[in-house]
Amino acid sequence: MRRAMEAERLDALAVRLPENVLLLSGFWPMIGASVLLFPREGRPVCAIPHCYEYEASLSLWEAEPAYFRYGVLDAPDPGSAIRDILSHAARGKGWKRVGYEADFEVVAPPWNSGEMQVPAARTHAIYAAAFDGAELVDISSLLQAQRRRKTAYEIAKIRIASEISSIGLEAFERLVDVGASGVELAAGVEREIMACGTGYQGAFRVRAYAQVAVGPDESAVGYRPNEVSTRRLLESGDIALLELGVVADGYWADRTRVRVAGQPTQEQFKVFDTVRRAQEAAAAAIRPGVSGAEVDQAARSVIRDAGYAAFFPHITGHGLGFGYHESLPKLAPGETDLLEEGMVTSVEPGVYFKPCGGFRIEDDVLVTGTGSETFGPFRNSLT
Repeated sequence: MRRAMEAERLDALAVRLPENVLLLSGFWPMIGASVLLFPREGRPVCAIPHCYEYEASLSLWEAEPAYFRYGVLDAPDPGSAIRDILSHAARGKGWKRVGYEADFEVVAPPWNSGEMQVPAARTHAIYAAAFDGAELVDISSLLQAQRRRKTAYEIAKIRIASEISSIGLEAFERLVDVGASGVELAAGVEREIMACGTGYQGAFRVRAYAQVAVGPDESAVGYRPNEVSTRRLLESGDIALLELGVVADGYWADRTRVRVAGQPTQEQFKVFDTVRRAQEAAAAAIRPGVSGAEVDQAARSVIRDAGYAAFFPHITGHGLGFGYHESLPKLAPGETDLLEEGMVTSVEPGVYFKPCGGFRIEDDVLVTGTGSETFGPFRNSLT
């Protein structure tokens, strides 16, 4: 990051989004009220609410913590406290250009995902006051570019998240049955991940986001960005489609599995086998120097040859790691960017139509020096 800052003539970065604080400090903020000041030279400083001192002490790398009172009666205005911390750290540095996050339209939540704080106009005003005279530069694209290749440390953390997600896949496999509802399945998956995933390989904070569509009507629109779990009960021959996001200490996994309650039809077996082979073909095509379009075509050609081309409406994969979905890399038609060692991508072809239902298989795949590695490998079985 510091080499990239030098190329862009940036003296420091001020980041507030939890995913970017994590990227540069090792600390995953609780609510989004922490700000990391990351200079091109010298030690970073992280402004953190005092009530999260314990959590920060477990994970901060080299950043110097600067705690301010928060959420109690004698606490100062948080914006003023952060401004004072940043101003003190910048004093006498003579910084000319300071980068900040101005254009993140999709953001990953902090630990408290029910309510998070995001940078807005007041954050910009705080920076302008703290870095008086410095030019504020949008570094959103720079951060996204630096995040596209993961370090060995980050890869290990994402691998843990994917392995934890397999706990949820196993629960889903066990719970799908005639009479089960989508909300019951989603709740069961989340419970298993929270109860059994917390503490796995040292994971401290683990959360699951499970969505299950059941039956032909719900699962046939399973290509949407999210599923809607309802109280509809699975009937014999119905599809259950699980979309599962898991975050472990700020690092994300994204998995999907499909099961059928009772006895599948011959066409359901055929569609499932087609999607399975398409996913395997895409994963086998992944290696450094291959374009996203080539990997997408490896999956899409299998589905086309089986006669289901019209029912595969989305891309084959997207980046992930610091978020549930990241913009880079992208496995899609026409995507000319080349895969590089250290990239992590989902691989998730799908086929969706009534009355058969929606089918998708999704795993997280690392681009290695010679090919690929699937994180948290878990079997693919329709029944």
